[in-house]
Amino acid sequence: MLSESNFLNNAKAIQSALNLKWDDYVESFGMTQKEAEKYLLHPQNFPLKLAMNFCERYGLDLENAFSEKFDAKVFARNYLNEHPILPDHYQVEKNSRVQTLINFVSGLDDEGLEWLNDLIFRRLQVPKTILLYPELDIPFKLIVDYLDLVEKFTDNLEFMKGCGQKGIINLNKRFNFGRPGMIPRVDFYEEFFTDKIKQFDKSYNYQFINRKEEKLLLECELKEEFKELYKTHNVSSNALRHYKSGISSGLASIFGLPLGVTEILQSKNNKNDYFLINIPKPLSTI
Repeated sequence: MLSESNFLNNAKAIQSALNLKWDDYVESFGMTQKEAEKYLLHPQNFPLKLAMNFCERYGLDLENAFSEKFDAKVFARNYLNEHPILPDHYQVEKNSRVQTLINFVSGLDDEGLEWLNDLIFRRLQVPKTILLYPELDIPFKLIVDYLDLVEKFTDNLEFMKGCGQKGIINLNKRFNFGRPGMIPRVDFYEEFFTDKIKQFDKSYNYQFINRKEEKLLLECELKEEFKELYKTHNVSSNALRHYKSGISSGLASIFGLPLGVTEILQSKNNKNDYFLINIPKPLSTI
C-alpha cells in the first residue's frame, strides 16, 4: 500500500537511523523552516516535489519510499557501510552469483537503459556496490525480481540474449569452462548444464531429453526446494528465458566458433522451459 503517512514514517525512520539533526533533516527535503513546520510538524498534503528531493538526496525509489514495505534499517546499514547488505526477504536462499547481475547491468547499459538499472536497484533496495563482488552468493529470487522489473519497463527482450552471450564469455574467464581451439561436442554441453552451471546457478535442474547431431533439446525444471519455497511450479520469466537462450547459444563462442542458435520452445501442457540448441559446425580450414 502506498500512502503519504508511509512516506513520512519512513523519512522519520531514516532520520533516526542516521541520527540526523533537525536542520540537516529539513535541508534534505529542500524546504524552509516555515515549510518544515507546516509539513513535518503538522503534516498535511505533503508536496510530491519535496518527497522527490528527499528520495534523490538519499538515492531512494519514490514508490518504495511511499510503501509500508520500505526497510529503513537495511537502508541505514547500506548507507553507513561499504559492504552491501540485502533486505531480509532476500536472505531465504542463496543460489546465484552477483556475476549474473553484472551481465544484466552491462546488457541494459549497452541498450541505453542505465536509468532502468538505477530504478531497479533502488526499488529492490539493493545497493549497486554489490556489483563490486562478482562471486558473492545472492538469492535466485533477487535475479527473478530484477528481471520482472526489466519486463515491466521494456517491451523488446531480444537484447537479453546478448546479455547471455556476453555473460558466458565473462563467466568463462572466471570459471574456465573451455578454451580456444577446442571443438564443442554434445558431452561438453551436457557437462556444462548438469555440472558446471551449478557454480553460478543452482536453482534449476537442466536435462537433455533429445540429442541428435547438431541439435540438442534442453529441459529446464525448477528444483523441488524452490517449488516448495515459492509455492509455484516455475518462477521463470520471458527475460530469464531469453538470457538462458543467450547462454546456450554463446557457449560455442568460447571455442572461437560462430554463435549457436537457440530457440525457446513453449508447451501448453508442461510449465518447464525448453531450449532447442543448434550447435555450429567447426569453421572450415579450406
